[in-house]
Amino acid sequence: MKIWINRAGQNLGTLDVEEVQRGLDSGQYLPTDLGWREGMENWRPLSEFPELRMPQPQAQAPIVQPPVPGTPQAAPQQAVAVVEGAESAPSWEHRQALGFGKALFSTWKEVLFNATATFQRLKTSGGYTSPLLFQAVMTALMFAATAIYQLFWVGLIGTAGVMSDTHRHGMAAGPGIAGMFLMFVIAAIVGIPLAIGLNFVHAAVLHFCLMLLKGTSKSYEATYRITSYCASGLIFALIPFVGTSIGAVWSLICEVIGLREVHKTDNWRAMMAVLLPIIVCCVLAMLLYGSIFAALMSSAQHMNSSN
Repeated sequence: MKIWINRAGQNLGTLDVEEVQRGLDSGQYLPTDLGWREGMENWRPLSEFPELRMPQPQAQAPIVQPPVPGTPQAAPQQAVAVVEGAESAPSWEHRQALGFGKALFSTWKEVLFNATATFQRLKTSGGYTSPLLFQAVMTALMFAATAIYQLFWVGLIGTAGVMSDTHRHGMAAGPGIAGMFLMFVIAAIVGIPLAIGLNFVHAAVLHFCLMLLKGTSKSYEATYRITSYCASGLIFALIPFVGTSIGAVWSLICEVIGLREVHKTDNWRAMMAVLLPIIVCCVLAMLLYGSIFAALMSSAQHMNSSN
C-alpha cells in the first residue's frame, strides 16, 4: 500500500512501505515527517505507522495538525495548505500530481470561494508558465462557451425564421452557422494571445498603482500570478446573459483580496490599486464622449447659423 509523505508543506513522494523503511534507515525521511495512506482519516507522523521501524528513538517535533485528506491524489497538496507561510497554492501548481482536470476544478474553488486562504499561500515565484497556461485555458473556455451559446441562439432563431424559405428554395441554414463558427475560431485564435498579452499589461498597471500607494512587498511576478489566477472568474461565462458581468466583478474582488494578502498591504490600498485604473479609464471615456458631443453640437449650431 502506498504512503504519501510530506515535510513542511513539501511533497516528498508516494512510496511503498519498503521504500519508506529504506528512507528512514538512510536518514532520507524522518520519524516526524507526515504520512498518509488510503483509509486513514488524518495525516500522522511516520513514527506512528506500526509497519515502519524507527531507526532510533527521537524527540518528536511539534506537528501541525493536517486536514482530513480527500482522494489520494489530493493528499500531498492538502497537507501543504496547513503549513503556515508555505507558498503552495493554488492546486494548478500541482497539476502533475493531481491531474489536469482536478487541478483546474480545485483552483476555481480555491480562488473564487476561498480567496483569502488561497492568496495567503500563493506561490509567488517559479516562472510565468503555469499562471500563463491557466489564463489561456480559462480564456479558451470563455470563447468556447460564448461560441456555443451564440450558435445555439442563432440556430434556434434561424430555424424558426427560415424554415419555410428552406423548404421553398431547398436551402439550409447550415452554411450561415458554419460561417459563424469559423468566425469564432478566428476570434479565438486572435483573442486568446491578445488576452494573454493584455494580462501582462494589466498586471503591470496594478503593480504600478499599488507601488504608488506604497503597498507593494513582492515582485511584479507575484502581481502577475494574482491577475492570472483571478481569471477563474471567466468560468461564469457558462451562465447565459449575465455570466460575463458576474465573472468580471468577481474577478475584481478576488484581485483586491489577492493584492492585499500577497503584498501584505492594507485593504484600502489594494482596493484603490484595482479601482484607480477603472476610474481613470471612465474619466477619459467621459472626456472623449464629451468632446465628441461638444463638437457635434458646435457643428449643428454652425449649420443653423449658416442657414
